[in-house]
Amino acid sequence: MKVKPLFIVILLTSFTLVRAQEYTFGIKGGINYNNIGELYHYGNASGLGINVTPNDDTVFSAEKEMGIQFGAFAMIAFDKFFIRPEVIYVSSKNNYPLAFKTANWTSTKIDIPLLFGYNIFQPVSIYAGPSFSSISDMKLDAVEQGSNYPYVYNKSSTSINAGILVEYGRFGIDLRYQYGIKKVDELRVDINRGIYGTNIANLLEYNPSQIQLSVHINIIKINSDDRGHRIKSNWRGGKRGCSN
Repeated sequence: MKVKPLFIVILLTSFTLVRAQEYTFGIKGGINYNNIGELYHYGNASGLGINVTPNDDTVFSAEKEMGIQFGAFAMIAFDKFFIRPEVIYVSSKNNYPLAFKTANWTSTKIDIPLLFGYNIFQPVSIYAGPSFSSISDMKLDAVEQGSNYPYVYNKSSTSINAGILVEYGRFGIDLRYQYGIKKVDELRVDINRGIYGTNIANLLEYNPSQIQLSVHINIIKINSDDRGHRIKSNWRGGKRGCSN
């Protein structure tokens, strides 16, 4: 991950802490469905595929599998507006149903979204904002080890997030769409023909995208007013607490 975007996130968050009316800290987790590009299989006539199945050039679309994510967040509110920085571990899965055997694609990354939201009415809010990702691993298990066409990927990426958030007491649920700003370049790979039926293939260019469904719990909430700080044990409207 580049240092500059992360520095901007820290700077903006620090500035808002000074003027915020309400602070919330919590944890979250959920499931995701990821979207990646198609795989172009070179058949026998292309000169790149030798004794492959199928014989003709074929495009295989990636099928989605359920992934998971979990992490922590802070929510800094100004009346109906809020800023919500998060740190999330994301594990995603897809597969290509090749002729002989399914080729599994997996990815793990750390996302740092900086979300800007607005409470439309209780308990519904909407939000949007950038996310900076550090990709720790990405692989296609069908690729031949030590081949002339290894599987390579960028270690960082940036995306735009938009979603809806619903909260009841200390608990909440949010549905989010994430879209990659930069395209993933087309990549040629060498696949194990004996196991998968494909020899040489191209992973076609695409913009990565993902749908995430998460639930969360607010662990700590702090209200700031003219009389000082009040820490509450529950989310909006709580009556029990202790004043400093």
